Amino acid sequence: MRWVLSLFGGVIALLIIVCGGIYFYLDHINLASFAAAKIAHSSGRETKIGSLYVKPGRWLTIDLNDLHMANIPDGSQPDMIRLGHLHAQMKLSTLLHGPIQTRDVSLDRFFGLFERTAQRTPNWRFGSSNKPQKSTQPPDQNWFPGLRDAKIRESEVVYRGAKGSTYRIALTKVVFASESDAAPLTMQFSGAYNDTPVTLDARLGPIDQLRQAGQPYSTDMHVASGDLRLDLNGNMTDLLDFDGVEAKLTLHTPTSAPIMAFAGMKDSHVQMPFDLKGDFTHRGSFWQIAHASGAIQNNPIDKARISLTEGEHGAPDRISGDLDFGRLNFNSLLDAKPKDQTSKQNGGTDIPLAVSQNPDPLLNVRISAREVDYNDLVFTNARIAAEQMPGKIAVNQLALTYLGADLLAHGGLFATNGTTRMNASVNVVNANVDRLRRKAGFAPIPIAGNLAIKVVANAANVRTLNEAAKMADITAAVSMRNGEISKEIINMASTDVRLLFRKSKGTTPVSCLLGVLDMRRGVGTVVPLRIRTGEGTISGKADFDLNRKWFDLAFASRASSTGFFSLDVPIRVSGAFGNPRIGLAKWSAQGRALLQDASRIDSLPADLKSFAAGNSCVSAH
Repeated sequence: MRWVLSLFGGVIALLIIVCGGIYFYLDHINLASFAAAKIAHSSGRETKIGSLYVKPGRWLTIDLNDLHMANIPDGSQPDMIRLGHLHAQMKLSTLLHGPIQTRDVSLDRFFGLFERTAQRTPNWRFGSSNKPQKSTQPPDQNWFPGLRDAKIRESEVVYRGAKGSTYRIALTKVVFASESDAAPLTMQFSGAYNDTPVTLDARLGPIDQLRQAGQPYSTDMHVASGDLRLDLNGNMTDLLDFDGVEAKLTLHTPTSAPIMAFAGMKDSHVQMPFDLKGDFTHRGSFWQIAHASGAIQNNPIDKARISLTEGEHGAPDRISGDLDFGRLNFNSLLDAKPKDQTSKQNGGTDIPLAVSQNPDPLLNVRISAREVDYNDLVFTNARIAAEQMPGKIAVNQLALTYLGADLLAHGGLFATNGTTRMNASVNVVNANVDRLRRKAGFAPIPIAGNLAIKVVANAANVRTLNEAAKMADITAAVSMRNGEISKEIINMASTDVRLLFRKSKGTTPVSCLLGVLDMRRGVGTVVPLRIRTGEGTISGKADFDLNRKWFDLAFASRASSTGFFSLDVPIRVSGAFGNPRIGLAKWSAQGRALLQDASRIDSLPADLKSFAAGNSCVSAH
């Protein structure tokens, strides 16, 4: 649309200059050389015309064949404009006092190449205007001719950016019609965008209104491509440049296949319904959809704002956005394939972690969702704020709730030799022990309460989120205050001889709990592990393997914290998460080794010291 009307008016305007001075020439004289010289002088480009005949009359009839206008010296092709045939009638009297009135206009086999060179020089500036010009004044559109009926057939417009990106618009057939300059102008378009078929029907404001530069021009457009339907209803101030747009936008597609094709992914197997409606704005280099709502793959979008700012002088474009989802199901989004597609992703849903050294566009997005599904995990109240920059994606905030626990994290992804390095810092509060152990497949444990957890994670040479989770090196500190532990466990750890005569029932408050975890690729240790209660203090160490769902734990009470009747005999619990065995720790070499490590008072990693500060278990004896 951006170039359709401008090429129409541009070609006709150039010919008007020529034809106004040759009216009295005989209609059988070929005026091609004369016209080509005039156009070349006006535009500053070499121009060749095969033939040009003008027939005088009340309506001046023009027939032109085989026009070639040269490109700028650094252009990608010799010709900027080619035209196979032009036929038009112009009202003679309007050549003198305007605006020009035309009828029976047809352009056949037009080709227009609009491009920027590697130095970002645009080829559509002619003559003295070839130097960059900045003006806050709206463009003069008084020249725009009246179009009673006009057609463009078998033509093509190509836009090529400074970096070589090419966008092709095929104009198979375009028809303009209006009863007068004061009546609505209609447009019908059939063609293609980058080989993807497109049709457009538009009811536009009168041409009289179009000539009022900078004033709102009513626009009602309906676009279709495959199963995609897009409606745009509102106003714009510059139809020829599709600028100054303020309109209501509605988009619907059951498969998103046309969107993928427009984005250059025509062979994509992704199929997902997409609906969006909102307020569309375009001013200069700024594009935006605001106050938007809709759904993507049955994930409701409650509110959205997406804006794009075009980069200048070789700089990348910038996209920012705020999207609020009711539900965000990654399982359906990342596996949106045709119903007859039998292949499945191995290992479930996964998210690639590719980081570009030179991203274009740059992204700054904030996404929230009341519910998020990822494989068999379900999160609530999720929020993420992320920013993309060269060689890095910064996750400035990630917040969510899982199994009642509140998680707050930040970190980053970094490009490293074709793969990605990740780091993250995570704080978790209100992590309920019983909920976590059930999710992990542990047998019931005699501790109740909520944990606070501080995690530092790093992963190198990873390509996906699942791979990073498996390969990450993790250091974490776990603490509890105001929890409860079974008195029987405390007495068992201390081997209280009074258990020979009575059972210890009930629970005792946990005054502090501290555990420090160090894990490499799912295999790790917890040391120190300390629990202080009014009945005594327990110290221990655990080895574990999340891949095999196996652990080995040895613990004992500290003699200085237990009573006269306590023997302080160490206990060992080991085996599968769901079915562990219980025995005496000193009966095995592994148990004795665990106890020896547990008795040490290890120093905490520097990045976890502030988390553990104030926890009395740090200095428990």
